[in-house]
Amino acid sequence: MLSTVLALTLNAAPSAVPAAPVDLTAWNRRRLSTNRAAMFVLGGWAVGNIAVGAVGFGLERDERLRWLHLGNATWNLVNLGLALAGLIGDWGKDPAAFDARQSLDASNTQEKILLFNAGLDVAYIAAGAFLWQRGEGTLDARLVGFGQALLIQGGFLLVFDTVLAVLNGRLTNELMLGVDVTPTGAMGARVGWRW
Repeated sequence: MLSTVLALTLNAAPSAVPAAPVDLTAWNRRRLSTNRAAMFVLGGWAVGNIAVGAVGFGLERDERLRWLHLGNATWNLVNLGLALAGLIGDWGKDPAAFDARQSLDASNTQEKILLFNAGLDVAYIAAGAFLWQRGEGTLDARLVGFGQALLIQGGFLLVFDTVLAVLNGRLTNELMLGVDVTPTGAMGARVGWRW
């Protein structure tokens, strides 16, 4: 999994200034491949957490850990659904079917969604910390376990969403190297594509 993330990072890193215009089909192939690989990472995380959480909930004697396992398993049902939806949504998309505007719009939309999700992840972490603290104060093992689960899942998702947003941002920056902006007067400009 680490080699996949490293390969994605290296492949998505923009070059300085491309010697030739951006190959839009190859660029979209990398964009779709990056997002597809990320959905496999998210799906793998979800399946692992569901399996460990289900077994842990059934076998664990410590009440706090039982609720932690249940919280992890339950949360990852949603992650698995999101990963499957992402894979199905990109299934069969032809990288050659995107024009420059569609490519840029898709990349910008993905980046905005990921940054919004990163903000939600911070809220999950804060909610987890609150539940954990509240559970400790009231001696409620359920709140402690669910709070710990929220901290774990929120932390993972924060890293996941941030890394994927950076990778998408790099791809967007690479695509923007193919944009020409020509001044047309005092306050005007014409935008065109070099491809």
